[in-house]
Amino acid sequence: MDITGPFLDHAKKRRQAPACWYLRYATPKLNPDGTSTLDAQGKIVLQRHRPYYESKARAEADKPSIREQHEKTGSGRFLFNRNAAEDYETALKLVGGIPLIEIAKFWRLHHPDKPKRKLAELLRAFLDDVKVRHGVGRHYSDLKSRGGAFVAAGFGERYAETVTRQEVLTYVKGLPDAAPRTKRNHKTAICEFFNWLVQEAHEITANPAAGIKKRMLPKETKKEIEFLPLNYVTRYLRAAERYAPELVAHEVVQLVAGVRADDEMADFEAAFVLPQTKEVVIPASVAKTEKREVIDGLEENFWAWWSAYAPKSGLLRPKNHGPRWDRIRVLASIENQAKSDELAQLPIKVLLRLPESKAALKTWPWNARRRTFCTYHVAKHQSAAKTALIMRHRGSAYTLHNSYRGLGVTPDQGQDYFKIMPAPVAVPIRPVPVPKGIIRNQRPTPVAAS
Repeated sequence: MDITGPFLDHAKKRRQAPACWYLRYATPKLNPDGTSTLDAQGKIVLQRHRPYYESKARAEADKPSIREQHEKTGSGRFLFNRNAAEDYETALKLVGGIPLIEIAKFWRLHHPDKPKRKLAELLRAFLDDVKVRHGVGRHYSDLKSRGGAFVAAGFGERYAETVTRQEVLTYVKGLPDAAPRTKRNHKTAICEFFNWLVQEAHEITANPAAGIKKRMLPKETKKEIEFLPLNYVTRYLRAAERYAPELVAHEVVQLVAGVRADDEMADFEAAFVLPQTKEVVIPASVAKTEKREVIDGLEENFWAWWSAYAPKSGLLRPKNHGPRWDRIRVLASIENQAKSDELAQLPIKVLLRLPESKAALKTWPWNARRRTFCTYHVAKHQSAAKTALIMRHRGSAYTLHNSYRGLGVTPDQGQDYFKIMPAPVAVPIRPVPVPKGIIRNQRPTPVAAS
């Protein structure tokens, strides 16, 4: 109910009337049976009121009592009669004391006056929007994977406004076989999805995941930096030369120049490397920071590797990169050269099914190539400042210093790392194709690379 005032009646004040202050409000005009009076168009006829008071303070103080009175007797378009009272009492018994306004909201939610989309459909629209804004990159694939898991966990057939913060928190904390950092990443993806529903799709007015703080999630334990040992790096690069030379340039750009693997290598082209100026220029469209970045001051062995294995043009990453890369990692883990040569002739699918292959891939450190470069570069120069510049590290050199010093790598090992030079082979050992329909029960005869 809209009650305006208090107002001063100047005419009454001049006449020195005892009550000069008044309020204004309107209520439905009632018939003798207590129902509201309707006009010819079916609209409720309003009756205007102007009560007077002796002071402004008394007028202001009377507003709550006026509202309380008319809220009890009813107002607006609702015609409160005996039938309405019986309906109200019957409904109240059925819902067990839940306020009828909440029942009405629930009913409207599940019986919308216009078509309403559920979360599964909204996620597809969200991902389409992300694809337009950011392309099909790592960010898109992460949102698709984590958002898809959330929808598949029973939320897909729900409406957005029915999801509560506690439900999101319970889902994230209960993710099976997920590390604390992974759970936080899932929460971030869900939060971004609901933010889009608020700000872009206008499906809801509040984000249920926004109130979930880091302290409410499982505690994250900082891990020590893991990197590849020097002898393994040598075997790894020799294995790439011996078994898959088309992968060498792709690997060297990461191991000897520190380029980011997940965010930049999928679109890294040979044209980004400029031997004439000894620079690597990563355009904004490829750089993780979405800004043009320049790497210079690289070690001489990088340019030796690049001269030996760089493609003339195009992407560094070859087709079917994933299985090829797994194959090289497995073969590099085998110290016996003869055995490695023998296994190199197996079809990739057969090789990767071997128990020793699964064990080798399981021990590969996260972000190994970039972290390995950083570890040995800091060790060689005994300073993180130059390394931070090459890695385009957005934090301080002090952060790199604390992370990559004290890992047991000596300056001599750092020197040796950047002395690893190319040693091309004339005839690389490739997988021997198995004719269709013929089952091979034994491994092929070893063939040594020249």
